[in-house]
Amino acid sequence: MLLLAALLSLAGCARDRSGPGLYRSYCRRCHGADGEGPKRPVQRYPHLNLQTSPMVLRGDRAAVRQRIAEGHGPMPAYSRRLTSEELERLVDFTLEIPSRKPGRE
Repeated sequence: MLLLAALLSLAGCARDRSGPGLYRSYCRRCHGADGEGPKRPVQRYPHLNLQTSPMVLRGDRAAVRQRIAEGHGPMPAYSRRLTSEELERLVDFTLEIPSRKPGRE
């Protein structure tokens, strides 16, 4: 019974479709926990750091939405994995990254 409860709680984590939950599921692996990007700069893709990304800093919703939906370079497209509402939550969360303190979601 205890094992079942633990599995159900883990399943709930995988279904977190909030902005922070979507970021953890789809973005954190490459962009880092706080949007800081990789520790070692990637010259070919310098805007992995969302804290300094020009489109994020200028608050360009359309560009951020398009990048998430269609992908770019090694970044996959998420238009088939996210609903339009989830995509908007992820755009909102992404645009807040430069103003958030590291380690907070």
